[in-house]
Amino acid sequence: MEPEARSDNLEEALGQALRLIESAVTHHRRGVLASATAELPVDGEVVAGWVARLVLRAQRDVIWSLPEVTCEDHARLVAQTLAQLSGKGVRIRMLCPPRVIRGVMWQRTVGTVPRLEVRVCGSARQELVVVDGAAVIAPERSPGDPGGSRASMIQNSTVAAMLHRLLCGMWDTAQRPMRPLSFEGGARGRVLREVLTLMAEGYKDDAAARKLGLSVRTYRRYVADIMRDLNVESRFQAGVRAVRAGLMEAERD
Repeated sequence: MEPEARSDNLEEALGQALRLIESAVTHHRRGVLASATAELPVDGEVVAGWVARLVLRAQRDVIWSLPEVTCEDHARLVAQTLAQLSGKGVRIRMLCPPRVIRGVMWQRTVGTVPRLEVRVCGSARQELVVVDGAAVIAPERSPGDPGGSRASMIQNSTVAAMLHRLLCGMWDTAQRPMRPLSFEGGARGRVLREVLTLMAEGYKDDAAARKLGLSVRTYRRYVADIMRDLNVESRFQAGVRAVRAGLMEAERD
């Protein structure tokens, strides 16, 4: 099996395992784990603020699965929390879907935090924070609900250790953000994405150049830039890596 395929399979397996554990935690939230789980049934900004206070207890390591940045205030609060952790010397790792790190809110806030380690992971669908490998913070949000209605801190050592291992496993298989393309905006960024799309669709250089209104020489220069930035040796590899990194998705703020 090709290395890219093995990595995809491992990431998907880890994602499935994570979803099973999340489901089990939710199901037993008022049962087996109740004595080890602190819950706060509040809404909106209060949930986000409570989560931030719990995260700030970290002394060594935080690994954070963040599937979305819901609004400017949410982005600023996350950024402020991470900046304080960074100032304490805490190692911070963030797992996010590609669209999150390409968003304007991320780039203006979270993306500016020093010493923040970020990797792209499509399996990051539930917000979870593991603090020092010993406590799990799990905000609950309904689809489309930007505030959420509850957050929990799970201090059950078995659950915390299991989720920590799973998030670390997802981290190990996730892609590093491809800054030259994924963070680039403006006219050049749009052209790069259009070139990537035509490469993926198998256009010949002359046909693709005509479609984009470029000279063949200019088009080939864009192709060379893309292959260099993605650190690949073939156009096929460039397409695979771009899809995995989410560069082929439509841009969203």
